[in-house]
Amino acid sequence: MSSTSRNNQDEKILQVQGLDENGNNVWNSVSRIHTGITTEGTERIEATTTTDNTNINNDNLSYSTSTSATNEANNDQYRKELPLQLKHLLSPNATVKAHRKENYLYRHSHDKIDTNLMILLHGAGDKHHSYHALAKKMNMPQCASLSIHASSINNGFGTLPFQLGHTWFTEMDYTNGQPLHRNNFKLTSSLDKAVTQLDKIISLLTVQDGAGAGAGAGDGWLPENIFLFGFSAGACLAMETCTNRIRKQYLPLGGAICIAGGIHTAIRSHISTSKQWDQSAETPILIIGGTMDDTYPPAKVHAAVQGYNSFVSKNDGCSSTRNVAKSFIVPEKEHGMIQSEAETKVIMEFCAEHMVRRMVNMEGFCEISPDHLNLSTR
Repeated sequence: MSSTSRNNQDEKILQVQGLDENGNNVWNSVSRIHTGITTEGTERIEATTTTDNTNINNDNLSYSTSTSATNEANNDQYRKELPLQLKHLLSPNATVKAHRKENYLYRHSHDKIDTNLMILLHGAGDKHHSYHALAKKMNMPQCASLSIHASSINNGFGTLPFQLGHTWFTEMDYTNGQPLHRNNFKLTSSLDKAVTQLDKIISLLTVQDGAGAGAGAGDGWLPENIFLFGFSAGACLAMETCTNRIRKQYLPLGGAICIAGGIHTAIRSHISTSKQWDQSAETPILIIGGTMDDTYPPAKVHAAVQGYNSFVSKNDGCSSTRNVAKSFIVPEKEHGMIQSEAETKVIMEFCAEHMVRRMVNMEGFCEISPDHLNLSTR
């Protein structure tokens, strides 16, 4: 097996022997998911996905995936189950499976390879079921999904008044309907609590020490393979969690996608320790906003991106600002979920860039035979 590198990035091109449509042996060039798959001597097969719809929203989102690029596993050895301890944490009072569905919904990857995990966080007063359906329609390769409701952990997040549902933290003064200032104690304390709860969930999902990158099903996920997807208040919780992980010097996640939301509070200074800081130890973030969004306007989007990048650069000791967080502003869009092909494309490109793909067909493959080794014994 040979490999080469392109563009000074971790985009390895790996040579894999296989069969073409006529049954002849060919060498295939396999790259990371975002570079696609190119078959030498044959036509190009796209590993990335394309949208079918021109008007895409939360209830109408789909795109096709090339099964040729993945070659689905024929068994369940690459599937991962949620730890029992996490199930008890999210739904402590459940006695049957139906009870748990009110607190969370988990879905295996369509190709039976749960290399990555997407945690989806709804907006204030919303339900998690539509986000479970969204993950299914997105149909990302080698990506399981966990949609969590804010009523989980025995109502451990927040409850809205007047039976309006649940939310992740307190962001409004319910006596007058006005949003709380970003330094308001109710806001910061409830948000800190929510971040702690989400970090606990992530910790239970994380591969145990010593299991290694080759851990099998049931061993959890590496932090770099865990992604957050949030809308509005859920987006705020996602980005605040990423910021907190830098402050606490936790391992970074694979990425966070924030729709119509982001940092709500002032970024507090980093708690310095004697631990040496890795300059690549920050979670990449994508924020999608709209020009007509009055709840989280473009000014807040840009401020969140600039604040996060400055925070990252300060802790890295960099003289220039690093673009770890990026934004995409949609013209004429109000406060809402994904509604266009352009938004979907940006999200897919972000996931393709940061998600890891397990090359199942290459596992156990070795091109070198003992006859090729020139070993001498003494």
